Amino acid sequence: MSPKHEKTIFFEALEIESPRAREAFVQGSCQGDPKLLDAVSRLLAEHDRADNPIDHPVVASLPTFDAVTQQVARSIEANHPPGTMVGPYKLMEQIGEGGCGLVFVADQQVPVRRRVALKIIKPGMETRQVIARFEAERQALAMMDHENIARVFDAGVTQTGQPYFVMELVRGVPLNEFCDNHRLDTRQRLELFLSICNAVQHAHQKGIIHRDLKPSNVLVTLQDGRPIAKVIDFGIVKAIGQSLTDKTIYTRLASMIGTPAYMSPEQAEMSNVDVDTRSDIYSLGVLLYELLTGSTPFVVGRLNSVGFDELRRIIREEEPPSPSTRLSTLGNQLSTTVSANRRLEPAKLTSLMRGDLDWIVMKAIDKDRARRYPSAIALAQDVSRFLEGQPVEARPPSTLYRFSKFARRNKVALTTVSLVAGALVLGTVVSLWQARVAYHAMEQARIAAAAAKSSNAELEGFTDRLRRANTLIASGRAYADAGDWSNANEAFTNATQTQPRYFHAWMERGSLYAKMGLWEMAASDYRKALELGSPVDGVQFLGVPQLFDYVGDHAKYEQLAKDLAQSSSGSLGTILRGQLVDQPSAEVSAQLAVLGEQLLEERRLRPDGRPTRTSRIPRGPKLYVAGWAHLRNGDIDRAIERLEESLDEATIWPASGINYPLLAIAYTQAGRSDDAAKAWTLAKQSRDQWLDQSIETQQGTPPIPWFDWIEFLMNYREASLRLTGELPPDDPRLDQLKSLARGAIANSAPDPLPSP
Repeated sequence: MSPKHEKTIFFEALEIESPRAREAFVQGSCQGDPKLLDAVSRLLAEHDRADNPIDHPVVASLPTFDAVTQQVARSIEANHPPGTMVGPYKLMEQIGEGGCGLVFVADQQVPVRRRVALKIIKPGMETRQVIARFEAERQALAMMDHENIARVFDAGVTQTGQPYFVMELVRGVPLNEFCDNHRLDTRQRLELFLSICNAVQHAHQKGIIHRDLKPSNVLVTLQDGRPIAKVIDFGIVKAIGQSLTDKTIYTRLASMIGTPAYMSPEQAEMSNVDVDTRSDIYSLGVLLYELLTGSTPFVVGRLNSVGFDELRRIIREEEPPSPSTRLSTLGNQLSTTVSANRRLEPAKLTSLMRGDLDWIVMKAIDKDRARRYPSAIALAQDVSRFLEGQPVEARPPSTLYRFSKFARRNKVALTTVSLVAGALVLGTVVSLWQARVAYHAMEQARIAAAAAKSSNAELEGFTDRLRRANTLIASGRAYADAGDWSNANEAFTNATQTQPRYFHAWMERGSLYAKMGLWEMAASDYRKALELGSPVDGVQFLGVPQLFDYVGDHAKYEQLAKDLAQSSSGSLGTILRGQLVDQPSAEVSAQLAVLGEQLLEERRLRPDGRPTRTSRIPRGPKLYVAGWAHLRNGDIDRAIERLEESLDEATIWPASGINYPLLAIAYTQAGRSDDAAKAWTLAKQSRDQWLDQSIETQQGTPPIPWFDWIEFLMNYREASLRLTGELPPDDPRLDQLKSLARGAIANSAPDPLPSP
């Protein structure tokens, strides 16, 4: 058994006021060691005895903690019953009890008669350390003179040698109870909090750290109808750069001082890091958190249910939720109660917390004390800025944020600059006072004008970049039409760099890559264009849903196909092809089949009755789309009819060969195996012909419109699976096409820039 170990546990247990909590702590610290438990229990029992242990032998069986508590209570009543005189003070009733002291209401008899609060050391607690701490509190209070700190009137020692001091009797209730009982709104709570910050700042200027700020140590009373907060109980104060008493106060190694829910991480650390005034800033932050939300950052119930080491870990390592987050996660009943106490609806209270108040509170309770407010007055000033609608220091000072605060405070100055100028001229004639008011208004107008000038400059810069981007886009189109892929790519790329948030720059380069068969690069640019939030245009997005589906971006495919279906622009054929490339549901397939027939009739029925363009689409593609829609709907005979009709349009539709994979699928489903084999052969012949043509004469670009080509490749793959049971074998010519296309973009000889 280690004597040092048992003393450490003994000293730590003395800091715990509740007998049951103290007993649980001792049991956990001894970890099943009966000898250690017996030794610590004896020390605690002897410490709490009212009589002198030297005069009596140690009993074999130790009393329980409840018995000890009752014994101490009887001792208190015996030593300090009502009517007892302590110096010139007559004790009336006990109103408080701390770790080592008792607080009484007392009547001063001489030289004046008044009612005071008298604090005296508990009987049996007159150890060197306790007396030193008691005298430190007495000296700390005597040094301070502030309306929000309980004043000390007198001090002395009883005939039995017990130190006491007399202070102002605060007839108040704890801070949080007062605010809730009187249903103070957020502004009133913040104004009350400001007075507490001023009191703590006064203590810090006197070189005193409180170290145990919590609602029960801030009593609030009404004085002339105005709430007055009083900071009390400087029982565990710490002096900065001075000695409060000539007696030694030893803060024990591995001893945690304070109340866990309000304790700063450095207090819980119990390391060589010294505790300074920023520890009180943390506790003030917790007070503010509780005033706003009705709860401490770490819920007290949780802190009381965990072991000592876990308690320290939570305080030192876990990040608490912001006040607005805490409010948004409260249960309905609790949220309603908290909001009612602050005279706001739950949603409005959460909205009020979000922003500046979140920033202020989270800065005050930052784990790193170097990032907290440097002083209590700095915290109070930031709260005052919030109340006055000014930018707070805790929040990152973005230009937009500061401007919004300025605009909110100066709406009239920003909207009536000309009237302000007139008021200035008039004010100089009327009186000097009015001239000062007008001068102030003119200053506000000057600031607004400067901000407007800055905004105009930014707008001019944006317009200039937009103009240059449009010039580059026009040049890129000219190069693309001339087949100069390298210069076209360079022009479009420069456009995206000149104005990165210009929708058309990304769309143009994406279209170039699609024409070259560089599907992944095209999909990347189309994604960027969609992220910029421009309305979906069915004309510009022709073939883009098919491309997303082909490269495997199914989420973008589904969203774009849906947006195109709701778009007021673009042809019906474009919208149908974007939806047919996937496997739609039975209900959607039936709708698409109806729309396919409407496509042939040159009309489209929208839910709002608006007409759309369809007449410019050749009949061949319309028949192809209608046949495809019937195939998806399971109407095989009608699908074959429409697809066969589309073959008759081959002379005016060069891409008619894209029908063959769909015909092969339709013939297979109809049981016409011979016709399916012929269609499949024609599909392979078309594929080989187009691949060879792309390599030999097209610099790797698709020989037919790129959206027709990508649909053909997808339907060719589906037909192969249905007819042969497996995907078509990899064709090296497809990789060769990509290589040729990349080479065309990179290696084309630069020509003089064509005119837009």
